[in-house]
Amino acid sequence: MNIVNLLKIMLIKHLVKRKFKKRLGYALDLEDPKTYCEKIQWLKFNHIGNDEKVINRTDKYAARDFIESKGFGEHLVTLYGNWESPKEIDWQNLPNRFVLKLNNGSGEKYRWFVKDKSSFSIAKFETEVKAVMYKKYGEDKGEFHYAKILPMIIAEEYLEDSQQAILDYSFYCFHGDIAFFSVEQGTIQGSQMIDYYDLNWERSPIKFLEDFSRSKQKYEKPDNFDQMVFMAKTLSQGYPHLRVDLYNVNGKVYFGELTYTPESGLIQWDPPSLDMEYGKRIDIHNICH
Repeated sequence: MNIVNLLKIMLIKHLVKRKFKKRLGYALDLEDPKTYCEKIQWLKFNHIGNDEKVINRTDKYAARDFIESKGFGEHLVTLYGNWESPKEIDWQNLPNRFVLKLNNGSGEKYRWFVKDKSSFSIAKFETEVKAVMYKKYGEDKGEFHYAKILPMIIAEEYLEDSQQAILDYSFYCFHGDIAFFSVEQGTIQGSQMIDYYDLNWERSPIKFLEDFSRSKQKYEKPDNFDQMVFMAKTLSQGYPHLRVDLYNVNGKVYFGELTYTPESGLIQWDPPSLDMEYGKRIDIHNICH
């Protein structure tokens, strides 16, 4: 590693430590990490950024090969195309409704829900995508694995549920076992609610500060819940901690994405004691891939 890159990493580590202390209220210990958030930071700076498998599985396009290899190809959202530049997009051959997203970032700025192609502003999209596509997403937070992904635009099927708003299921897995999961509603609609459950479909005491509003009513357990659990456990095997995101639409499970650094390791657990409790579940001493 050359001196410029070394200095850059040192600066980023310094900034992450400052942000960590300000947000979580205690100093980050990378020499002897104990809490959940400390161990995520340790993984970021000591392993994730150099793990080609993690980089590929974080890439929303390349991850499709991994999902196929695990026997879950039927659970992939239909892919309409992929391009390295917005100018390459074949708009004419895309359906009327679809979703555009970047493979190297996460959040609202990195996806576009096209409900009606005829009224979608291509010029506005090109301006927006150029503003974020080539930035090294996550690098300022030490998420170097995102920064190493070759930027690409992908178009996928616009999922719609005939019965309800699309629900996102995020399984928090530790060494292949699921500790808890969240059910989030309203990602597309914009009015988001969230709830947390254990594998017995009982509401979990898990709570994060600055989270979305909790749902008033308990979500119904889907008939194919066991399939979701099997997928999450299978996809998370061989890694200390991984969040597996799935959708359940019209009775079919769809793969969403894999997240190795949830909230960039800056989760504000409520109560804070959960930070230590879930940190104990992450064994960083014998990392395998």
